[in-house]
Amino acid sequence: MALPTNIFRKLFGRRPAPTGAGDDLSFLLSREAQKIDQRAARRLFQGRSVLVTGAGGTIGAELSRQIAAFGPSRLTLLENSEYALYKILLELGEAGFESIISSSLTDICREPHLRRVFERDKPDIVVHAAAFKHVPIVEGNRCAGALTNCYGAKLVIDMAMEHGVESVVVISSDKAVNPTSFMGATKRITELYAQAHDVAQSETRFVTVRFGNVLASSGSVVPLFRRQIEYGGPVTVTHPEIKRYFMTTREAVQLVLQAASLDNAENPIVTHDGRVFVLDMGDAVKILDLAKRMIESYGLKPGEDIEINFSGLRPGEKLFEEVFLDTDKLVKTGADGVLLASPAMIDLPLLKPRLEDVIRSAIAADQAALDEAVHHLVPEFRAMKASETHAGSRSDQ
Repeated sequence: MALPTNIFRKLFGRRPAPTGAGDDLSFLLSREAQKIDQRAARRLFQGRSVLVTGAGGTIGAELSRQIAAFGPSRLTLLENSEYALYKILLELGEAGFESIISSSLTDICREPHLRRVFERDKPDIVVHAAAFKHVPIVEGNRCAGALTNCYGAKLVIDMAMEHGVESVVVISSDKAVNPTSFMGATKRITELYAQAHDVAQSETRFVTVRFGNVLASSGSVVPLFRRQIEYGGPVTVTHPEIKRYFMTTREAVQLVLQAASLDNAENPIVTHDGRVFVLDMGDAVKILDLAKRMIESYGLKPGEDIEINFSGLRPGEKLFEEVFLDTDKLVKTGADGVLLASPAMIDLPLLKPRLEDVIRSAIAADQAALDEAVHHLVPEFRAMKASETHAGSRSDQ
């Protein structure tokens, strides 16, 4: 599609690249990016064997970059996408970390393959970032979503305990709170499983960290808006009032690693009680305002040079996301930007058979049984009919 002449000139005639369109997207936030002390995280990871699942994704890759810089004895990058694994391996190799890197092209749902990684690399710390995250796509592919987000997470957690891993860091989402989407419900199930094990035993420490949307993550709204602007518009927003919490990738990962490094001995608030770490993301950002700021960063005027259209909320989508419930008692951890919430828990003897029902239904591709099994574990989630779902292109509106 050819760009209108006036927009082409504005985009390419007067400046080589739009203001703010590089890697630093903090200008899109309605707050200053947090400055985070990483000394405790460095002490945690230095000299240790670390396994990162989903290491080629937006969060997984940034986790890998930051952990590599802390000087682990070994950093195992586990990824199911060959190209994503290739990219992060190439980047870390060029940065001089090749000698400590071990890679594994592994699907976390394949137990024998996952076991081989644990036996080979003997991780001290596991950071579990592998997941399907796109709300509309998972909504329309629930069995696949449950397999990776529930069964795969269960296998990682079980394998970590079996092999004496000291700490497991589970990456969760604000969409796990009062989930209206199937993706959010599966992330809540992962939280429940990690919580239950954190309370039930003391050999392995479980750290579950919940945060909102990451600017410019794969398939998210920022690269979509950028693409739409560069094609001359229109920019599509689902609803004029929709809001989301946002962080930069670097900021989110720094806070995750800070939460992971909060030691029980140094911080008695942090105990094996199944509580979930919540990252302080400031105020929610209206997506319409974010779209306008992006258009303006190109030197264009919203509504004149680039139109903004409203497409309507998609299946499973909320107007406003919550990082915690009003009933949660938030506790300060002493670390800036990191709080503790106390979501409800399910004891392992009750949780395990219900989780097995979820996994069995997902493996059998029985969506009706899967919806019922997920609802039993997460009663606030009500599945939509298959006819109401459709695949979409972005996960953070």
